[in-house]
Amino acid sequence: MENSLDQIIRYFEEVPLWPFVLLAGLFLLSLSIEFINRRRRTDAVEYFDSTFLTELSGLYPKATKWPEDLADHLKESFPVMRDAFENLRGFLPQKQLREYNLAWNNFFDFCRTNGLSHRDVNAKPASDQSSEFNQSIQDIETFHKLVSDLLAYTNQFK
Repeated sequence: MENSLDQIIRYFEEVPLWPFVLLAGLFLLSLSIEFINRRRRTDAVEYFDSTFLTELSGLYPKATKWPEDLADHLKESFPVMRDAFENLRGFLPQKQLREYNLAWNNFFDFCRTNGLSHRDVNAKPASDQSSEFNQSIQDIETFHKLVSDLLAYTNQFK
């Protein structure tokens, strides 16, 4: 045992020091890159959550101020939400990207094409009012599910 320990000590006395300095430098560089990437991912998650919750205030998580026309109401919000979507996409695992893109497309298509309008309830017969009210509740529930599906992608980083 003494012989092998002496052999190792002599090896480190004879070997040049620069490879170890280089390895230590690469290790420190990789740690700093990992730290920077974690900070960027945390910022992307916070930006995504805050953007969606800010842009959809009054609509999500509780529908307190439901607009006449959802597509028109969110027209100015879509570019900001799309930016947050794109920003987070770079930090998601490859196996989740397809579902993440589908969740965004479902949300965007629903909001853009559905209108989700509350028409003048007083001008319609009672039977139409009831069916429109039920449809509106279904639309709100669908909207909330679509938004929740998108926001669920940030939970893995929290």
